[in-house]
Amino acid sequence: MKRGGALCGSIIVLILGLFVMIFSSGRSVIYAGEHRDVKNTSVSEVFNLSHSVARDSYFKTIVNTSYISSAGTTKLGRFFIRNNTRDGYKLTIDSLELGVLKPTGESLNQLDGEVPIPYSISITKEGTIGEGIDANLVHNSEALINQVTILNKAGDVVSSPTDAEFSLYVTILDDSNIMEMAGTYTDTLTFTYTDL
Repeated sequence: MKRGGALCGSIIVLILGLFVMIFSSGRSVIYAGEHRDVKNTSVSEVFNLSHSVARDSYFKTIVNTSYISSAGTTKLGRFFIRNNTRDGYKLTIDSLELGVLKPTGESLNQLDGEVPIPYSISITKEGTIGEGIDANLVHNSEALINQVTILNKAGDVVSSPTDAEFSLYVTILDDSNIMEMAGTYTDTLTFTYTDL
């Protein structure tokens, strides 16, 4: 009778263990191992270890305006970056007209004396740029002739996440009052986010 009771108890423990394994709603399965009256033999149980963090690699832009009405500083918009990967990310900017507002449309042939208008860009940050990411947030017209890198991995690995909001500004210095003279001008800035 004792033997049957022990067998019944073992079956109940086994069923409960399976129930916990099948219906556990957490990330890890929790179970218990119990061995009674261990004599002249070895028994083993295991403790499993795990760790998991979801990948976060996010880029978003919000345009405030594309129209620059006067000299000085104009806020074009904002962009957002989140990244928690050790190999990091890169953000570049390309200027279609190579760092100037170029005469276009009716001004394309420069019949009224229109000339390209140089500008610079600056970026401000709220939040955190990860350790191991270099930031270069100010670029003048000459730099924009080529692709410029705003954010990039500095070394072998990135050691903390980026979670930041950035604001993009364009500044035009106009000592000759060209912004008050007739003409139509455009440029396009292309932001490219690359997860490395």
